[in-house]
Amino acid sequence: MFDHNRLYYLLFGLVLVIQISSSHKTGSIKNVGAFCANDTSHGDPNLIPIDQSEARLISKVENGTLFQIGAGEDQVWLIHVYGNTGYDFGYAYGTLLRDQIHKVLPRAWAHFEQQIIDSLKDLHLPQWFEDLIADKGLSFALDVQNDLVRQYMDEEIYNELRGMSDAAQIDYKIVVRLHMLGEITRGKLFY
Repeated sequence: MFDHNRLYYLLFGLVLVIQISSSHKTGSIKNVGAFCANDTSHGDPNLIPIDQSEARLISKVENGTLFQIGAGEDQVWLIHVYGNTGYDFGYAYGTLLRDQIHKVLPRAWAHFEQQIIDSLKDLHLPQWFEDLIADKGLSFALDVQNDLVRQYMDEEIYNELRGMSDAAQIDYKIVVRLHMLGEITRGKLFY
C-alpha cells in the first residue's frame, strides 16, 4: 500500500533542507519550509495541540541527526543537517534517509508524472512547454526547465542535491528533476 503521508513528509523534508541551505548565506530564514505569502489571519484557526514530547534520536551521522517526534499516527521525522557546504547538508540528508528515499522515490516520480500529465491543461503553462511535456515526456521537459533556471539558482542548491544523490546512491538527474517539479507547477518558467 502506498503511504502518501510518508511521501509528503519525505518530500517536505527535502524541500525544507533545500530551502534552509539556500538561505543560509543571507543569514535570514523566513517562514522556513512553507515560504507562504498567505495572510494567516483569515480562515479557521489551527486548534491542533502542539506536541511537546521529547524528540527521539533515530540516527546520527557526520553533519546530521535524525529524530522522530509526535505520537501514534502523527509521527514525523525531524532532520538536523549542518556543514560548511550544500554538499555536506545533502550528504547528511541522503545518508540519514537512504532507505526511505529508495522506497519512496520511484513511487513519488510515478505519482507526480501522472499527476502533471493528467492536469496539464490546468497548470497554465506556456503552450510550448505543454507540447514539450506531451511530445518528449516529463523528464525531458524538466531537464529543459533546469537549463532555463540554472543561471538564476545558487550553485549550493545543486551541490546539496549532488550530496544527497551520492549518499543515497540515486541518480542525480532524478533528484534535480524532482526539484524542478515545483518550478513548473507554479507555472513560472523563464522564456
